[in-house]
Amino acid sequence: MQRLRRQQRVLYAALFFSMMIGLLLIRLGHIQLFRSSRLAAEAVRQRAQAVILNYNRGDVLDRSGISLLGGKEEKVLVVFPALMAKGDAEAVEIVSHFIPQAAMPGTPFIALRGVEPHEEELFKNLVIPGLVVTEARRRYGADALATHVTGHTGASDGEGKVGLELVFNRELKGASPTMLAAVIDGKKNLIGGLGYRLWESREQHQPYDLVLTIDYNIQQKVEEIMDSRVARGAVVVMDPHNGDILAMASRPNYLQARLPLYLSGGEEYKDYLSAQPFINRSILSYPPGSVFKIVVAAAALDTGKAWLSQKYYCPGFIQVGDKTFSCQHGPHGEVTLAQAFAHSCNSVFIELALSLGKETIYRYATAMGLGMETGLPLGSAAQGGEVKGMVPLPEEILFLGDLALAAIGQGRVEATPLQVARLTAVAANGGYLVEPRLVKALQSRQGLQVKRFPPGTRKKILSPVTVSKLRYMMLGVVEYGTGQAAFSRVLLLGGKTGTAQTSRFLNGKPRTYSWFTGCVPLEESRAVITVFVEEPLQGNAAETFKHLAQAIYPFLI
Repeated sequence: MQRLRRQQRVLYAALFFSMMIGLLLIRLGHIQLFRSSRLAAEAVRQRAQAVILNYNRGDVLDRSGISLLGGKEEKVLVVFPALMAKGDAEAVEIVSHFIPQAAMPGTPFIALRGVEPHEEELFKNLVIPGLVVTEARRRYGADALATHVTGHTGASDGEGKVGLELVFNRELKGASPTMLAAVIDGKKNLIGGLGYRLWESREQHQPYDLVLTIDYNIQQKVEEIMDSRVARGAVVVMDPHNGDILAMASRPNYLQARLPLYLSGGEEYKDYLSAQPFINRSILSYPPGSVFKIVVAAAALDTGKAWLSQKYYCPGFIQVGDKTFSCQHGPHGEVTLAQAFAHSCNSVFIELALSLGKETIYRYATAMGLGMETGLPLGSAAQGGEVKGMVPLPEEILFLGDLALAAIGQGRVEATPLQVARLTAVAANGGYLVEPRLVKALQSRQGLQVKRFPPGTRKKILSPVTVSKLRYMMLGVVEYGTGQAAFSRVLLLGGKTGTAQTSRFLNGKPRTYSWFTGCVPLEESRAVITVFVEEPLQGNAAETFKHLAQAIYPFLI
C-alpha cells in the first residue's frame, strides 16, 4: 500500500514538472516569435545615445490649408560628444573652437541647423566620429505668421506652452518623437552593423492639424504694415457677419525658433525683452478712450434720448460735481450729435451719459460684448490668454464723476482690441453681436476633417435704424472729424478714433494709447479692423487703419 502511494507521488511530481517545463517552453516560444524584435530593440536602446530631431506635432493651418508655422525640412549637424573624443585630436580641436559644447562630456545635441551642401561636405571630410549630418523638420520658420496666436512649444519637451499650442496640445501632439541614435559599446565605440539609427514611432496614434479662420494673405499684409508703423500695439481683423478672425497680430513680435536665444539672458536682448514681446496685446485690456463713445451713442439713439440733428453746445469743458472735464479739441461751440461724435466732443458725451444713467450705459456696454471674455481658445488669463476687460457695475459708480469718466472710456473702463472689434461688428452687420471664431476644424494629416467648429451665435441687440445712424456718424469721423487720416480715395471707410491717457511715461512724456476701429467698406462691410497703438513707429492709428484697409480689401472680394 505504501509502495503504491510512493508511486503516485512520483507520478504527480513528474506531471507537475512536465507541466511547468511545458509552460516555460510555451513562454519562451511566445517571446521568440512575438517579442524578440521588441526586446532586442530595447536592448539596443539601453546601449544608445539619442537626440530628438522632431516631435512630430500636427501643423497649424490658415483657412485655405497654408501653414502659419513656416516649418520646413532642413539638414542639421548632430554632435555626439562621447564619440568625438575618439577622433583625431587636431580635427576635434578645430570643431571645438566653433562648437565649444562639443568638447564637453554630455548628451548629444543639434549644433547647427540649415546646413548648406558645402558645409555638409566639409563635415564629412573631417572624418570625426560623433559628427552626423541628417535631415530634421524645423517646426517654426523665420516666415511664421500669427505667432502670438499659434503660441510655441517648449524646446526641451515639445509640449505646448502658450496659445493654440497649449490649448490644443493633446490634439497636436504626436505619438513619440523621431530620434537619431548612436548605438555604442561599453568603451564608447560605435557597434559595428548598428552605428547610427533613426528611431521613428510605429504607434497608430497620429497628430491632428489645426485649421484656423485666419487668412494667410490678410495676416501677412497686416504684419507687414505693423512692422513699419507700430512698435507696440495690436490689430484684429474680423468678419462682422460670422465672427471669423481673419487676422490677429501683436507687436513687438517674436520668432518661435529664436525663443532659446531670447531667454538665454544675453545683454543684446535686454531692451527687447523689456517691451514684453511674448504677450498677445490683442487680448489684453486697455482704456478704450473715445472708442467707448460708440456705446454711449448707440444707447442714446436706441432709447430715443437723442437724435442725429439734436443740438448741443460745447464750451470746451463740462463741470461734473467738483471735477472739470475738458475737450481735447474744443471748444466746439454749437454742434449736432453727429458732429459731436465726429469731433469726439467729451462734454457732449458726458452730458449724454449723465442723462442716460449708469444702468443704461452698463446695459448697452455689456450687450455689445464689453466686460466679458469672447471665448476664443487661447487659454486663460493666467496662461497668457484672453482677459475679460472691465465695465464697472452700476453700484460701483458712486459719483457722477465716475460716470463721466466711463462715458469717455477712462477710469475703470477697459477693453481688449478683440472686444472693440466685436463691438464694431455690431455697427457693420446690422445690429448683431457675433461670437468670434478662431478655429474652424481639426483634420487628419491626410486632410480628412475629424471635428468641425461651426460659427457661433448671433444675437440681435440694436435696431437697423440705430445701426444706420451709427454708420452715418462713423463716416463723419473720417470725412471731417478726428479720423481724417483714415480717409481713402479708393474705399468708403468709417470708424471711430480713441485716445486714452495713462499714468505711464515714454521718453519723459505721459504715454497715451491711440485707437481706431472701423468698417471695410462702410456699407456692405466685409471686415472690421481694430487698431490699437501703444507706441507708434510712424503715423497714428487712423492712418494705419487706412493702409490696412486698402491692403487687405483685394482679399475680401
